[in-house]
Amino acid sequence: MQRLPMSHSRYWRRANPAFTLIELLVVIAIIALLAALLLPTLSTAKAKAYRIQCISNLKQVSLAWQLYADDNNGRFAANGFSVAPVPNVNQLWVMGTEHIFPADFGRTNFLLDPQYALFANYIRTPTVYRCPADRTTVSIGGQAIPRVRTYALNCYFGWQTGLGNPVNPAFFEFDKLADLAAINTAETYTFVDTAPLSVCFSAFVIYMGSPTFFWHRPSVEHNFSGTLAYADGHTDAHRWRDPDTINAARNGGVGDGAHFTSGTSSNPDFKWLQEHATSRKP
Repeated sequence: MQRLPMSHSRYWRRANPAFTLIELLVVIAIIALLAALLLPTLSTAKAKAYRIQCISNLKQVSLAWQLYADDNNGRFAANGFSVAPVPNVNQLWVMGTEHIFPADFGRTNFLLDPQYALFANYIRTPTVYRCPADRTTVSIGGQAIPRVRTYALNCYFGWQTGLGNPVNPAFFEFDKLADLAAINTAETYTFVDTAPLSVCFSAFVIYMGSPTFFWHRPSVEHNFSGTLAYADGHTDAHRWRDPDTINAARNGGVGDGAHFTSGTSSNPDFKWLQEHATSRKP
């Protein structure tokens, strides 16, 4: 076999060198730096995608609400709560339950079975009822099961059942489409993206007088924002501002503490929720 001249051998070694350890470390450092620079952008893009999907979900739920009214002589789907839901008794738009029954938070039949849910014939996919940013689970039979719902309906719309009525008679209540003539529908919310650790019953309850508190807490999963649907059919994100609102949304609490939250006039978020839940009667 013919051997390369000495000069050619030196050229071959110079033209095909192996990476040195220092060179490998430099490459790894550059890759790590690029990843660190790109990570916030990817995280922001992912968060934006979640918010868009959440708004889309609420749009579908809001459409089901409208279709149900159209199919039922203009009457809205029943809203409220039931401590121990019984099939075909006091059906609501979807069924919810107490925090003391954690297994119920993984039951899709409360959403998809017409024996419980009036929206069952309009929405057949359970993921529509859940914000994609929600990563919380409940323990059922030793397994971590994703929660099935994070949306709740303003108690001033279709309140029918429950242990007491939180609706203040000094404010408008909406049981049918014709009732909407009394309000600005573009400024009055229907469905609320709710803090995952606090959502239980189907109604989002806010008291307009005394006591000053609301059931459930608005979600802050979208960069301190949550999404809402409005009575005119549009959906949008709303940013919550008060630290108490943020902390309450991320603190699940125990028992009733998981959803009862005091509100004060100094909290701009509580005031906003009141002002956009309904309107005072003349």
